[in-house]
Amino acid sequence: MTVQRRLEPTPAAIRYVCERFALDSGRTGAPVQPERSERGEPSGDGRLTPVARGAMGRIWRLSLPGRDYAVKELFWGFDEAAVVREASLRDAAAAAGVASPANLRTVDGRYVCTLPAELGGADVRVFSWVEGRPVEAGEPGVIRWVGHTLGVLHGLRHSYADVDPDPWHDQVPTPEQWDALLVKGKADQRPWAPLLEQRIPLLNTLCAQVKPADRSALIYSHLDFQPQNVFIDGSGRHVLLDWEDAGPSMPDRVLAGVLTTWCTDDGVVYADRVREFLRAYRQAGGHGRVTGMEAFSANLAGYLNYVSAQASFSLDHEQAADMREYADREAEGALVNPSPTELFGEVLRLVG
Repeated sequence: MTVQRRLEPTPAAIRYVCERFALDSGRTGAPVQPERSERGEPSGDGRLTPVARGAMGRIWRLSLPGRDYAVKELFWGFDEAAVVREASLRDAAAAAGVASPANLRTVDGRYVCTLPAELGGADVRVFSWVEGRPVEAGEPGVIRWVGHTLGVLHGLRHSYADVDPDPWHDQVPTPEQWDALLVKGKADQRPWAPLLEQRIPLLNTLCAQVKPADRSALIYSHLDFQPQNVFIDGSGRHVLLDWEDAGPSMPDRVLAGVLTTWCTDDGVVYADRVREFLRAYRQAGGHGRVTGMEAFSANLAGYLNYVSAQASFSLDHEQAADMREYADREAEGALVNPSPTELFGEVLRLVG
């Protein structure tokens, strides 16, 4: 497993990112000159402030005089070709009216910059900053916007015939792999190990329900369409964030996942949300059809692989202690709340 490289908000790192992405301080021709405060934090013309993090990366706010940017620190490296495909989808969606942060390029035309080893070696991307707040599914107009936006994305029929789906979405651990993970977790006294031992029968049952994707039915889509990735800005506009997981998937699987995320809460399926969502989705050109439980394969696979990945990461003693502790919490939390197959059945009944 690759050891994570970290972005440190030093003046030199800020200056390097600004130079590589041709960011100025908001004053024509004025170079960025980060300084340090008495506490040793960058101040003056440039400041990096952490604002959010997930399993795959951390978002920083880069504040320059007159303008802010979002800097995403990528924990696990990147696939250059996949980044280009994602940016292409985002640009096509923007042309169709879907608001999202702009992808900024480096001076040599790339979307990702790798800092030198002496500056930590982190991989980073830069986007336009969106000032706003995450939405809640129950807010007026939100479900209609989500259904419409997914319909627009699917209506684009953006695809790459030679790109396979990420195994994360349709391949899952074997019973032997779960057993091996449990043995390692017990030996390392990880906090999630006792709960994993209880959950292994259920996990194996869920794994058996995951079906391979039909390669002939794939389109490119945003694959992390969650409430925390939809902001409402100061003008009241909805903005779709976090396109990095974009990739090929079957429309019915994306539709099933987004329906479950936005139209259910705490084990309850909201039929009015489902109807409003589907109406907006169809009107915007969405063509996915949820016709069976296999449509929820990506939901199940994502859950199962997340448990496995976080637990496995926590076992790697070469990683930073805070990152391993985060993985412990994520694995334990996911095991406490297993993927709700009964909920999937209720969603299926409503859309059938």
